Amino acid sequence: MSFFYATLGALAILAGFLFAVGRQNRDLLRVRAYGEFLVRLLPLLTAGILVLGLPFVMDLTIEGNALLVLLVYLGGAVVLTVMMARLVAPEEKRAGNLFRSEEYEGAAAIYERLIAYRPLPRYYSALAASLDASGDPRAALEAADTAIKLDPKLGIAYYNRASALAALGELTRAREDLQTIPRIDSNRRLRRAAEEALKTLDKG
Repeated sequence: MSFFYATLGALAILAGFLFAVGRQNRDLLRVRAYGEFLVRLLPLLTAGILVLGLPFVMDLTIEGNALLVLLVYLGGAVVLTVMMARLVAPEEKRAGNLFRSEEYEGAAAIYERLIAYRPLPRYYSALAASLDASGDPRAALEAADTAIKLDPKLGIAYYNRASALAALGELTRAREDLQTIPRIDSNRRLRRAAEEALKTLDKG
């Protein structure tokens, strides 16, 4: 019975993670990219299946080896989940790492390849950010426009378009995009970034 309650607790924690990951990727649902959405949930779903199997495994375990079996089983579940998580959208993660390392042209090249394979709004938005950071705001504006046409509720695309517009001197349109973000996106970090960008524009 103790394993039953432990299993319920583990499932509750996984459910929380599933909700968080699903919330982060809800833009995929808006554009009906259900396969892409499921892939991002797959590591946690696999972990959930393994957790569900824990009571059955423990029932078949010899009493003296219960702790060892439990540790091996849970350790294996964690390793498998981590390995699967690393396999999810590896090119997207690589592009994100390049962007954070300020290798913007390399990031842009990967996002362009991703778009050729799967033209998702998030890839167009990320391409816009990469192009803008690499000093090509006009191309960034075009990419951000495409992202917003595909998904009018993608807040980060408005932020990236506002950055490109500001670089091109179109401050009024940039303000409008930044003011749109709180109305369509609940991401607190993005909202704060938009507020800071608005303050910067007002000072300029």
